[in-house]
Amino acid sequence: MDPGGVRRRAVRGPARRRVLRRRGRPGGRARRTPGLAGRPRGRDRRRVSVTSASGATEAGTHVVVTAPLGTLRNGLPSFDPPLPPERTDAMHRLGFGRYEKVALAFDRPFWRDAGWSHLVLFPPDPAEPALWVFDLDAFGAGPVLVCHAFHSATGHVLWSSRQAAVRWVTDMLAAAHGAPLPDPVAAVTTGWADDPYAAGAYAHVPPGATNADLDLLGSPVGGRVLFAGEHTQSARVGYADGAMTSGIREARRLLGTTAVTLGRLPDDR
Repeated sequence: MDPGGVRRRAVRGPARRRVLRRRGRPGGRARRTPGLAGRPRGRDRRRVSVTSASGATEAGTHVVVTAPLGTLRNGLPSFDPPLPPERTDAMHRLGFGRYEKVALAFDRPFWRDAGWSHLVLFPPDPAEPALWVFDLDAFGAGPVLVCHAFHSATGHVLWSSRQAAVRWVTDMLAAAHGAPLPDPVAAVTTGWADDPYAAGAYAHVPPGATNADLDLLGSPVGGRVLFAGEHTQSARVGYADGAMTSGIREARRLLGTTAVTLGRLPDDR
């Protein structure tokens, strides 16, 4: 990726104000529209419209769809006219799994005293899957441990209370540490599999599918309906940088440039 020398083009005017409203200023935090059911229309004409479940409609020359693969497979958003059969077939050939996290914040990074950083935890029961634990203090993000639970282990997070999920992780950490842990000062658990706007995480290529299916999902439909996300490219499927580079790809496509310069939107003043 080479942003070199390409002038940044910022969104301005009424379109910019709509973007900022959705980002939830102040602070620039994104707000998800509940019950989104976008309907890109008129792909063979010069306009595309997106209508939310509340009835609000936005129109433009193009739309970039960034819904996760799980929601697309579940029919959200709906498309009128429908997506081509070869695209929906590819969506259903690909896999979309379960991946949940338990994040624990502590007063201090006590694990550093024991020489820990990132861990792989192997439960006493050999039938139970191993867990990844990332030390965010190693990245300068403070005394936080994040446990990553994969498909067969996600029930401990999804089907338990937050307190039970935290206890599940801290019990394994204490066993590995060989001593009781201090109580976390804060804890957060995900629930992506139960979220209709995520429906799991992340895309993968099971038997019967190929990388070409991922690349197909990154191609435009009708020249006006564009797609981005970790599932729309085969180079870095399942990774945040894959999602980001797919967004850059669509920005280049929309702007008709070979590269874009990334930066903050200027303040409205």
